[in-house]
Amino acid sequence: MTLWAGPGSSVHATAAKDFVRYADDSCPGKNGEYYVCAPWRLSLRGGKVIRLKEARVFIGPGKKIRAPFALSPHGSKAAYFRLKDGALVVRDITTGRVRVVPGIRWPVDLPLQISLSPGGRFVVLRGDYLQPRRVLDTVTGRTHPLPAGRTPWSFSPDNAHLLASDGDGRSVVYSTADWSVVRRARTPAGSLHTDGTTIAYIDRRGGHRIRFLNLVTGRPAGAPLKIPADESGHWLLWDRAGNLDLLTMVKSRSAGDHTTFRWRRASDGMRVLDTFTNRSSDEIDVITGLPDL
Repeated sequence: MTLWAGPGSSVHATAAKDFVRYADDSCPGKNGEYYVCAPWRLSLRGGKVIRLKEARVFIGPGKKIRAPFALSPHGSKAAYFRLKDGALVVRDITTGRVRVVPGIRWPVDLPLQISLSPGGRFVVLRGDYLQPRRVLDTVTGRTHPLPAGRTPWSFSPDNAHLLASDGDGRSVVYSTADWSVVRRARTPAGSLHTDGTTIAYIDRRGGHRIRFLNLVTGRPAGAPLKIPADESGHWLLWDRAGNLDLLTMVKSRSAGDHTTFRWRRASDGMRVLDTFTNRSSDEIDVITGLPDL
């Protein structure tokens, strides 16, 4: 089933919890290659496809280069520049509601990449000519620059904190209320819990495991969890209820032009939430939960 999202249409028929698996703006070309093509197509977990006709795909006429686009970590929101007026908008996939972000409008300095925080509250702006990286508040329109070399890694599920990595084994936690630094730690970058002090990260040394760390004490915050042997861990996400989800690549089902991804509820015995396959050679898709840092 395909739903259209554009002028005179809506996506209110989308199921309340039917989140996006990935966004596709590609078409097959010659010699097995893919190229950018319009419109954006959002593949949902329930099998539906939403075609975002109002979203900008190309940076300009005759230029087959993708315009900025992002999905929130769990796939409930999408951010893109609207064709009709150049506004940066955040669309709620579960309701179809669209919210205009103040403080930014197309055209923008290119190249530009964007990423979206949980619930779509913040947009991270990054690009070759945009240093340092900036965090844009989608409600107030205010932009908050981070020190050069510091990479936004994960927001807490309530957006109250941001964990950023310095790339040398050190992490910094910001309060998004005033952008003050509330915590510093020497630790691998990971997924930040709502409490703002606990992270979960994938440890690939001596086995594939999820480990938990308290940033205040520097000590483990729980027993490690083993990732299934046939799967490779890619990303971790907490939700507001304290559930921890894991995105993996299924090795035995990934070959040639296809990669199979799986979402698991790591905090509930590795229960499988969703499994889907994406083209390996098509590197222009945006996959929920697989950030481009």
